[in-house]
Amino acid sequence: MKKLGAVLLLTVACSQEPATVATGTIETREPVEVLYVISPDGAKVHAKADDASEVVSTYQNGEALSVLAKNGEWAEVRQGSSSAWVRASSLGTAQEQQSEEDNPQPKFRVMPLPVTAPGATGEIYIEADVNTDGEVTNMRLLSNTTGSPMLASQNQQALRAAKFHPIIQDGERKPFKYYHKVTY
Repeated sequence: MKKLGAVLLLTVACSQEPATVATGTIETREPVEVLYVISPDGAKVHAKADDASEVVSTYQNGEALSVLAKNGEWAEVRQGSSSAWVRASSLGTAQEQQSEEDNPQPKFRVMPLPVTAPGATGEIYIEADVNTDGEVTNMRLLSNTTGSPMLASQNQQALRAAKFHPIIQDGERKPFKYYHKVTY
């Protein structure tokens, strides 16, 4: 009976997703890999492998982290002289990070509020200049086929209030142009 219990325990243990766990003290543990934050929202580093645990640090998109171990959806990372945990889905390889840097896409941190206009038809097309902090600094109305200057103005105000994640290339934040099209 004891052999059957041991076999069952071994079978259950082998059927679960393997975990890569490093051993040793934090000072002697070598990283298993270096990964980069690929999430546009950055990565929250938690004291424990649990979203409800204390956030001890936050890393921005593009920053590198030394990964000490992986356990399911979490990666243990070096945090000064200790370690902490970050969601593995927010991390990627240098190739994944480079791909994002080579072809950056504007992403909203705060989306523009929708402007409703029952009965309106047509399109409003706006070009916006966005600074290195993700703020709209200037804009131009490229076209307005709705026939309503007021509707175009309301859409410009909504876009001005929007916030973007900064675009990072070669380790530096870059200003960019954003083209905003609203169809009625």
